[in-house]
Amino acid sequence: MKLFSSWRLVTTKTIHTLKNRFRITGAESGNGTFDPVDGSINDATGIHGWDLIAEYQNIGESTWNLSKMKVLNRVQNGAELKYVIGAEDPRPTEDYEDIQWDAFFQGRMFDIPYRPYAVRINDLFQMPDGIFDTILGTYYMGVRVTNVWAEPFTATHTLDISNHSRAELAAQGITILDSWNSLELSRLGQAQVGRGISLNGLQPGQSKTVYFKVNVAGASPKKYNVEFVHLDIAGTPDPFNPKRLLKKQFFVSSSHVDSANGELVCTVAEGTVRLKLKEVGYDQKGARKARKKCKCRTKKNQDSLEELRRNLKELLCGKKIDVCEINKLMEATLGPDWEKCCNPTEVKTGKYCINPFFAFPIKYEVTIEPAVPFAGQYGPIPFDDPWWKVLLLIIAAILFLAGMLTEAADIAYHDEDLVIGTLDRFQGNDIDAALCRLDTDRALNLREMIDARSDEPNTVFVSTLGGVIALNGPVMTRAEIDAFLAASDINNLRVFKSGGRTGLTFGIITNTNDSGHPEVTWGIGQLGIDTDTDPAFGNGMEVSNSGDSGSCWVHHASLRPVGLNHSGETSGADHAIASFLEDVQSILNVTF
Repeated sequence: MKLFSSWRLVTTKTIHTLKNRFRITGAESGNGTFDPVDGSINDATGIHGWDLIAEYQNIGESTWNLSKMKVLNRVQNGAELKYVIGAEDPRPTEDYEDIQWDAFFQGRMFDIPYRPYAVRINDLFQMPDGIFDTILGTYYMGVRVTNVWAEPFTATHTLDISNHSRAELAAQGITILDSWNSLELSRLGQAQVGRGISLNGLQPGQSKTVYFKVNVAGASPKKYNVEFVHLDIAGTPDPFNPKRLLKKQFFVSSSHVDSANGELVCTVAEGTVRLKLKEVGYDQKGARKARKKCKCRTKKNQDSLEELRRNLKELLCGKKIDVCEINKLMEATLGPDWEKCCNPTEVKTGKYCINPFFAFPIKYEVTIEPAVPFAGQYGPIPFDDPWWKVLLLIIAAILFLAGMLTEAADIAYHDEDLVIGTLDRFQGNDIDAALCRLDTDRALNLREMIDARSDEPNTVFVSTLGGVIALNGPVMTRAEIDAFLAASDINNLRVFKSGGRTGLTFGIITNTNDSGHPEVTWGIGQLGIDTDTDPAFGNGMEVSNSGDSGSCWVHHASLRPVGLNHSGETSGADHAIASFLEDVQSILNVTF
C-alpha cells in the first residue's frame, strides 16, 4: 500500500493464526521490518511516497507471502486525516484483522521550498534575485508550492494569503490585489477560485508555481513576512490549523533617480548603492530606429470621442458598462494601433516613444553607503555579502530603461559626434573578447591613474597623495625592458600600478618570457614582477592580490604603460605576472 508524506502508524490489532510481519520501504525515514505488536508505533516520512507491506508465512515454509491490504475507514477533519488500514492472510476468515493500524497524518498540507520572488507584470521577467522594488509598484509574486499532503489537491483546494498577513502587510505599505482578468490568468496558466489560486490536480510530491498580485509602492526597503494558507472553498473547519499555514520572507528595495546629482539610487535595509553613469556605449543605428513619435493621436471622429467620454464618465460614477464597447470606441477614436499607446516595453518622453535597444555602461562611478558604518579599509559588504551587486542589477533592470535609454536615444538622434564608441569583437586562436573602439578624444582619459590614497595600506605616492597620475606614451616595448634587465639598473626596472584591491603598489621587474602563464597559448609576452623592498617605494608591501586583475603596470621613471596585471602566486602575494601591452595592442589591434 502506497502512502505519501508523514504518517504515524499505531498497531491496534494482531489477530492471526499464521506468522505475520510488516515492512516499510522507500521512505525518507522509518524504513524497516517489524513484528506486529499491539500498541506499537511506527513513524514514516516520504513526500514522494513510500510502501507499507504486510506479509505472512505458511506453516513449515521459510518464504514470506504478500497479505491483502486495504483502507477500512477514512476520517477527515479539515487538515487532519486518519486511515484505518487492515491486512489479511488466507485464513481463517477475511476480516482484515490479522494486522490493523490506525494511521494518523503527521505532516503539512503544502510546502514552499523557495522564498517568493518578484515578476514584472509587463514582460514576465523575474527581478534580480527576486527582489520587489518600490519604483515599479505592482508585481506578480511567484510562489513555488509543493503538495506534501497525503492526497491529491482537488478543484476546491486553493492557496491564499491569510487575512492576518494581509492586514500586517497593508499596515506596512504592501497591498495584496485580488482583481484578475482572464488574460492575466491565461498568461500565467492559473485559475482563481474565490480569492485564492486553484491547486486542482496537484499530486502528492508534485510542485507548481502560482502567482499573487502585490503592490509594494508604499513599502520601506527591508525584509517582510508573508503567511500563506491552504483553504478548501467547499468548507474549511480549521483555517488556523498549523498544517495549513506557512510563513516565508520576501525582500523589498527602493530605487529612484537622483536628478540633482545625476545618480541612479537603490536602497535596501543593509545600505544604499549610488551609480553615476560617466560614459555609455550603445547601438547607434538601433537607438535611431527606436526613437519615434508616439502614434496615439486622436482621429477626427467626434461622435466616437463623445461616446467614449460618456462611457468613461459612467464608469467613474460606479455604473456598469460594456467593456467590449469601450474597446470598439478606443479603436474608432485612436485608430487600429491604439493598443500601442499602452506598450509596456516603450519608454515615453513627451511626444517620443523609445523602444528597447542595446546600450552598455562603459564608465561609471559606484558609491556604497552601508547602513551600519565599519572601521578600516575593508568592510563586510563589498567582499563578503553580495547584496550590493544585486542592487546594481536592479538599477540596470529598472532605471536604465527610463534614464540611460532615453538620453542615449536623444543623443543618437540629434548629434552623431556625441557617440562614444563602437562595440567590436575579436576572435583568434583561443581568444574571444569584446572590445570597445572609442571615438574622438575620449581615449586620452585612459592615460590617467589614481595615485596613493590616505585610506589605503600604502600611502607612498608617485605624484600627489589622493591625486591622479598623468601617464605618458607610447606603450613601453619588451625590447626596452629587456635592455633594462641586461643593464641591471634597478631604477629602470621599478614599476607601479593602482589595483582595485591593493591600491597603489610598487614592484621590480625580474624577468620577461613568452609563457609566463600556463593557461595562455597565444604568444603574448609576459613580465614577472617582485616586491620592491625600498622604504621609499612601498617598503616591501604586497605587490598584487585578488581583485587587481586588469590594472596597468607603469614604468616609474618614464610614466609609460608597460603591462596588464592578471595573476600572481597562489601561495602568497609577493609576485605578479603581467602581459606586455605592446603584444596586447598588436594581437587585439587596439590602442592604449
